[in-house]
Amino acid sequence: MKTYMTPEEHARLHRRRARQALGLLIAVLALVGVVTVVRAGVKGVATLFDDTQQKAEYEDRLEGLVLFDPLPFDGIENINDLTLREAAVWGCVYSIQETQGGFDNYNTDPDTEQLLLPSVDVDAYLAKLVGPSFKLTHRSFEMDDMTIEFDETTQCYKIPVTGSVGIFRATVTRLFKKDGLLHVTVGYIPTQSSDDSILNNLSDTPTKYMDYLFSRQSGSWYLTGLTDSETKPESADSAASAAEPAPLAESEVNDAILATAGDSAAASAVAEEAAPVEEAAESTPAESTPAESTEASSESPAA
Repeated sequence: MKTYMTPEEHARLHRRRARQALGLLIAVLALVGVVTVVRAGVKGVATLFDDTQQKAEYEDRLEGLVLFDPLPFDGIENINDLTLREAAVWGCVYSIQETQGGFDNYNTDPDTEQLLLPSVDVDAYLAKLVGPSFKLTHRSFEMDDMTIEFDETTQCYKIPVTGSVGIFRATVTRLFKKDGLLHVTVGYIPTQSSDDSILNNLSDTPTKYMDYLFSRQSGSWYLTGLTDSETKPESADSAASAAEPAPLAESEVNDAILATAGDSAAASAVAEEAAPVEEAAESTPAESTPAESTEASSESPAA
């Protein structure tokens, strides 16, 4: 029996299907919107807690000091004068090399071809590290194996051409606040081997950690102290102990003894089964071959 739909019913059916399709489309768009919002929220939270960029910034600011392994100090005015000068000059040199890729924009001495580093660049580097209120009196100074000459006429430091300077490079591992100060935990990675003969730039394992302390001044953080860190490098003893196998528990020892005893009993049983067979083989006389019988009969008693 055929069923016929009136034009009104047919129109209502089309409108219902259109509403269903529109509802499905709205639901899909709503789901996509929820997923997008959730992903954006997760990304925002991850960005909020990601301090990778901050760590890199503090590595650049502290590279000059870490190069020369300064002693702990409380207050920037108490830092060793030579260490501060070494850090200011060579930290500035390394910063220029990293940010500008070279010294094409700087002049060199026409006689010695030494790099001429303007004192204003050194002041700018120090201002980012210890604050704009700190003023360094520029002058020549002696290092262990070289002299850094300051030219009063050009107000520039003459930087000798050298392969590398310093014994450590910095890696910032942690940032945290304590007692109103920002603690920047820095790992010291050696740049040379123990005999100071072979460069060891491929190693990323710090041999010591120090906390650089920053105080907040005019909305920015500036270096104010240096202290020993609670973070300690992994010792050789702990690494060796980690490589040693863990001792067996008492239950595991007993299981091993029982397993050994079971293997011994099984071996004894196999040996006992094999013994009668071997004894039977020994008791059975060997059969003589036809050739041997013929030779025996051909021999005469007289001979």
